[in-house]
Amino acid sequence: MLNSGVVPDHLLFFTLMNMYPKGYEFTIALMLLQAVAKVGCGIDPSSFFAFDTSDPTRDLELKIEHLLGEIVESNSNLALVAFSIYILALCAAGKSEAAFLCMDKMVSLGCQPLLSTYNSLIKCLCQEGRVEDAKSLYDLMQDQGIVPNLATYLILVNDHCKCGDLASAFDFLDQMDERGLKPSVAIYDSIIGCLSKQKRISEAQDIFKWMLESGVDPDEVIYVTMINAYSKNGGAVQAQQLFEKMVESGIRPSFRAYTALINGLVKKNMIAKGCVYLDRMLEDGFLPNNVLYTSLINQFLRKGELEFAFRLVDLMENCQIEHDLITYITLVSGVCRNIACIKRSWHTHKNAERMREVLFHLLHQKSLVPWKSNLRISFKSLEEIKFIALRLMKKVEGTRFMPNLYLYNGMIYGLCWANMMQDAYEHIESMQRKGVHPNQVTFTILIEGHIQFGETDHAIGLFNEMNANGCIPDRMAYNSLIKGLCKAGRLRDALSLSHTMYKRGFSPCKASYENLLNMLCISRLSIHALRICEDMLAHGFLPCRYNLNSLLCLLSEEDKLHEARVLLDMMLK
Repeated sequence: MLNSGVVPDHLLFFTLMNMYPKGYEFTIALMLLQAVAKVGCGIDPSSFFAFDTSDPTRDLELKIEHLLGEIVESNSNLALVAFSIYILALCAAGKSEAAFLCMDKMVSLGCQPLLSTYNSLIKCLCQEGRVEDAKSLYDLMQDQGIVPNLATYLILVNDHCKCGDLASAFDFLDQMDERGLKPSVAIYDSIIGCLSKQKRISEAQDIFKWMLESGVDPDEVIYVTMINAYSKNGGAVQAQQLFEKMVESGIRPSFRAYTALINGLVKKNMIAKGCVYLDRMLEDGFLPNNVLYTSLINQFLRKGELEFAFRLVDLMENCQIEHDLITYITLVSGVCRNIACIKRSWHTHKNAERMREVLFHLLHQKSLVPWKSNLRISFKSLEEIKFIALRLMKKVEGTRFMPNLYLYNGMIYGLCWANMMQDAYEHIESMQRKGVHPNQVTFTILIEGHIQFGETDHAIGLFNEMNANGCIPDRMAYNSLIKGLCKAGRLRDALSLSHTMYKRGFSPCKASYENLLNMLCISRLSIHALRICEDMLAHGFLPCRYNLNSLLCLLSEEDKLHEARVLLDMMLK
């Protein structure tokens, strides 16, 4: 290409970046800028002296900046190309401030940044969690006459979906519609994935249907996202139907698609169907791996079937399939979750037992290692389950994985759920001695533990303590405390906390809205209840039938028929 006199551009930078691991951003940028200087400007880059620095990355940056100056002086037309390449490299390296300084210098020289430059900066800001700055840059870009493209909207929608901010994501969809842009399948995938996490499955289904009606062809990725959404939220039948529809459309199922479906079927106790698809998966040449085993172990731990879950662990080890950190987290949290259930009597139907054995046999038949049980575990008392959980924690310490916060949080969760709060606090002290500090999730687990057993004041104290420990309460912490305050009948405190939550940029989850609405109806505060209902609808949540009927009855009793009609109209919309 260079011998033909073609000057490299920012597109080539993107191509090469996809071929190299992270950390090569400045090496690639320097290589391309040297080519721009040589082919486009007739400058010999080899004549430049080396900079005497102890930091190789800084040395590369200084060389690039020196080369940029030479290119700008020699050929102003190629300055735009050179600056674009360097800004992309800075963004890829996560150096947003340096990228902005470079863009300011670029603009001062009369070079208008390209759309790809803006997109890279927006993506970099989003990755740093600076969402508002990303929005401001998006607005600035448009003020400069640069029209956003699909890549711009994908970055913004994807980031807002990761933050759970679907309202903003839908605003960007509206803006796309105004510009005549059709959302890509990746944009739909982000929104459906976010709706799934928030358990808004009917809306995810509507978006998927809307995508099909818009003429956008689904790919295997979005099929898996939707199958996962159904499976995780109890829609195993719908997941199976969608899986078959995917196959009919000519898309070969991936291992991820099979795993998502089998996981959903086992979750709904449709183990026979799960075995059918496991058999199909094996016939398609996919071997059981860590992901499949971990998902199945998780499901049986959730069902309280600890012995069968550990038989799968045993088989996994016999098949020489290594545990990863997620497997250990699943085991620790799953075992701890059953601490509170040890006195419960689990009854398994004979047919379910038979199908579990079929599942076990299918998993084992692809093993090259003869299976011999190493299982020596008892689940007959609370102390034995605690011992197993602690033994798992010790086992992690003997691997290449260090016990992390997820593992400790899993243990603390089980202890709190079993009303063993003293043990939970002792475990926190132990983890801090090992250099692992509690986070928002840890505090939220403790808050929920105290709320569960009516210790609301303890929960409030922990919430206030979060800030003192450098853990700013997140959306889940607020929602947990609102639930506790409503449960304790402290409506004024719950409403006050919801207002604080709004100021912090969070909105209540559906459960919190329902709790507040229920308490307001009980307290016969119809206008406040109506405002909560309006806010729910604005955030895409429909009130449950019980709360809606309570509010409509209350409005009718108070002769507020106009307000009742307004509410019904909003519901219909």
